[in-house]
Formats: sequence, C-alpha cells, structure tokens
Amino acid sequence: MNELPEPSPWFIRHFGEHSQSVMLALAKAGRAAHERSLDAKSGSQLTSNEAYGSFWVILPEEVSAHLAFLPGREVIRPTGSRYDLVVFDGTLIFPAKCGRGSAGADRIRLGRSDFRRRVFSLEGEASRSMQEQLEFELELEGDLDAAVKDGSFGSATRVSLVAYDVSARGGLQHVYVGEANLESSGLVTWHYREELSLHLLAGEGAALVGLGEPASARFDDAPLPESDLTLLKPGGLPSTNVEAERAPETGTEGASDDLP
Repeated sequence: MNELPEPSPWFIRHFGEHSQSVMLALAKAGRAAHERSLDAKSGSQLTSNEAYGSFWVILPEEVSAHLAFLPGREVIRPTGSRYDLVVFDGTLIFPAKCGRGSAGADRIRLGRSDFRRRVFSLEGEASRSMQEQLEFELELEGDLDAAVKDGSFGSATRVSLVAYDVSARGGLQHVYVGEANLESSGLVTWHYREELSLHLLAGEGAALVGLGEPASARFDDAPLPESDLTLLKPGGLPSTNVEAERAPETGTEGASDDLP
C-alpha cells in the first residue's frame, strides 16, 4: 500500500498521534458508504438515483465504524439527529455529502436543517469570531448556545466538517476536511480546509502476491527446459531405425475419420 502522507499541523492539533490513521479512515469510510449506496441503487432496480441518495445517512455510520480505533472516543446521537456522530478530544466529526448546487471546494452547499444549524453553532477556534455574523432563516427560541449545550453533544466544543464530493456515476472524487460555518443559504464558509489524498485507496490490493511466492519474481526465473539432443562427432551421421519408425499397417489406410 502507498505510504501515508504526513499530517498537517491542523490534523496533529486535533488528532495527535492518530492523525494519519484518521485521514485514511475518513477516506475509507467514504468509499464504503459509496459502495453500499450503489448496492442500494442496484437492489432497488430504479433507473433514477433515489436509492443512492441513502449515502447521506449511510456515511455517518461508516465514519463511526472506521474511527472505532480512537481511544476515548464518544459516540453520541445529538437531539434532532438521525445518526450517531463521533467526538474525539472535544472535536465533533461531522461528515456530510456535498449537496446540489455545489461547485468546487469553495462553493459547497449542504442541506439546511435546524439540526445542522445547531451543529455548526458549536463554539470553536474559528466559529467563535464569526458567530455574530451568521444569519439564519429559522431562529431558535432563547439563546443559541443554551440550545447547543443541551447535553446531547457530549464533550464537543468545536466541529470539524468532512465534506464528501461523491456521486453514483463518478464515485468518490474529493474529501475535504476543516473548520467551517454554515450560512443560511446552505453555503459552507471555510475557515480552514484541506483535501485528503485518495491515491491511498486507488493502490490498495494492487501489489498482493500469493503465499510462498517471491514478490519480485521475473518471467525468466524458471529453470531452462531439458533436451535429449546431443552434438554429433565430426564426420558422423545420425543413426535411425527405419523399421521402428514405420507405422504398422492396420488395413484402414485411406479411410475417413468422419462418422456416417
């Protein structure tokens, strides 16, 4: 398998010694969710992509499963959520599929909901300075922080968005990770963003060899074939046994092999 890339300072700050494993796990989770969504589409026998649309609810399940190795992680289901989420060292890992109208990393849109509004209102290093600038189409009664801190977010104090650019036809194309706010229009405003390398997934399994076989075998490593031919002495003639080589007569010479 390809070597894991060096994690950025941002990843190290959030995931420490587990950074490389988290990077690979997030990419694998996206691939697994895509494959399950394709199975749902195939099983539905629909020509449209409604069944593949289950990706958005399959994805958090795969992310949670692939991050099971994190020590001390919390698996929570916040109020209003239809799926579990993972919290590690105060960071809520929020996976989401890039929605319709997205156009590149800087124009990602997510489906709007009261739950997602509450998720992105978690206090964090980036969101704290932008909180007062956000305007939402729907308003919560009372203080927003009080609603966020209802206890269902566990120990989370900040949120990291993992945005997956994926489709039934194109497969998993991009995975963006970072800190962001969600505007009332559903547009994502990044404060920090990086893209995970998917080359790690493309090379998996390509270099497998059979048990007991050398990994660097060559086509000319096999032994040379043996031959009964020998060199003649100068002036010598080959001896042949004409009688031995003459085919025995069976009385069927000239007959056809075809059945009547």
